[in-house]
Amino acid sequence: MSCPETRPQPVQTPRLLTVHELLFESAAARPDAIALIAGDDIWTYGRLARDVRRLSQGLSAQGLKPGDRVALHLTNKPETVIAYYACMLTGVIAVPLNNRLTRAELEPQLRRLQVSLYLGQSDLYSAIAGVDGSILDAHRRFLVDGSSQGTGAKVWSELIEHQEDEVRLAPARVDEPALLLSTSGTTGEPKFVTHTQRTVCAMTQACQAVASRPYDVALVATPMMHGGGLVTVLATLATNGICVLMDRFEPAAALDLIERHRCTMLIWLPFMYSGAIAEQIAQPRNVTSLGTCLVIGDTTPRSLQEEFLRVFGVRVRNVLGMSESVGTFTYGFDIGPVCRAVDMNRVRLVDPEGNTVKRGEAGELLLRGPNMFVGYWHGPGHIDDARKDGWWATGDVLRQDEAGDFWYVARKKNLIVRGGSNISPVEVEDAFLVHRGVREAAIVGVPDAVLGQRVIGFVELTEAATQVEEVLLDLSTRVASYKMPERLIVVDKLPRNSLGKVDRARLKAIGEQHSREPRNGVGSNIVRFLPVGE
Repeated sequence: MSCPETRPQPVQTPRLLTVHELLFESAAARPDAIALIAGDDIWTYGRLARDVRRLSQGLSAQGLKPGDRVALHLTNKPETVIAYYACMLTGVIAVPLNNRLTRAELEPQLRRLQVSLYLGQSDLYSAIAGVDGSILDAHRRFLVDGSSQGTGAKVWSELIEHQEDEVRLAPARVDEPALLLSTSGTTGEPKFVTHTQRTVCAMTQACQAVASRPYDVALVATPMMHGGGLVTVLATLATNGICVLMDRFEPAAALDLIERHRCTMLIWLPFMYSGAIAEQIAQPRNVTSLGTCLVIGDTTPRSLQEEFLRVFGVRVRNVLGMSESVGTFTYGFDIGPVCRAVDMNRVRLVDPEGNTVKRGEAGELLLRGPNMFVGYWHGPGHIDDARKDGWWATGDVLRQDEAGDFWYVARKKNLIVRGGSNISPVEVEDAFLVHRGVREAAIVGVPDAVLGQRVIGFVELTEAATQVEEVLLDLSTRVASYKMPERLIVVDKLPRNSLGKVDRARLKAIGEQHSREPRNGVGSNIVRFLPVGE
């Protein structure tokens, strides 16, 4: 008796649950649970999901179609969260605009993006008001707060007021562009990092695994116009947590919010933690609720980590992340700019010829994986896939120790090569910060005809009376002589770029100018109290 032929059954791939579908599931299960806190206003999951649906209908009523671009010119507001989710639900592309940019900087971006609708707020609109209607339709500009009288813009309520609570979900276009994040380049045109709903989901899941716990209370002070702030919100809401939104960072207000709402998670930049330390010392708050404190998108000075642990009783941990990829790394356990790969098959360190380097040697970081961006957006239908054989070259230089942990060395373009020797700016900056008279430090290399590059240092002092010569003497005991700055410039404040990171391009320009000036006698390698920009 013959057996009936059995045919192999196709493998069923689980359907991807998008971030907005996860939100709707949470809203259905826990409609009265708190999702967002903004000042004295509380948004439940039910209220948030309702307004996401209404805004999605409002966007469709404006004639927007999948693939159209919506400019988001907003700070950390509930409407910002609603807008991101609604764009993904509608299938349009969310394009967050940098809040620090002027009209002269934003107008070329808007021309390139060909946006179909603008969502902004009254205190930022002056940078947009004069933009020509041929670049941004005057009838497609909406403000989420305040009166639009005299601006020519419409009010947010016109988009959501007359819409129904229920909306039919169209099939998600999970592999089409959904989010364009602008890079923080200081020269030339910025790049638009393209993510799809699939890669956004992968980044969110990765962030959950690294940072989030169910029912976390995250103080969101990093701008949601950038990847770090946005993914913090998406990951927190995906785990039924609460997001306490901070419109603009201010240390005292941040500590008050942590104490008031018993916040458990922070994903901030180093200067935020530095400000919080000084404020907590000056006026202590009850911050015992804190559990997860991470730095993403920048390196954390060793001295800051040690001081935060001393003052707050919690460790600040470093996680390497960027607009193109979040979640490839988790934090390391050592103090310093160290992290660990979540999956070693997605990480490589290579030399200039593309060969994998040995343990302990520095190499450029290459990445791959489902949480990676799909390319740089140049226009509708034109995305430049920056990967080669599936790997993306980050431009970051790291080394891997014998235990397998990765230590950040420098941006490839910021690595200083003096007389054939490599110098990591991060290493020298950390050594500077050991001295209590130094609040912040930055090291850059400037061109030199003989040595290739010379080392220029910049410092912010804790007090004007700090003896700079003493600082340099202390540094000389911690780093080799070839790593010592040949000129030290004392500034009132280090300049920062749109992401809040130190603006090294600007410092290099200042350093080049002063490196050409003649030195006159002992101590002339120190330039005191130079205002930024001079």
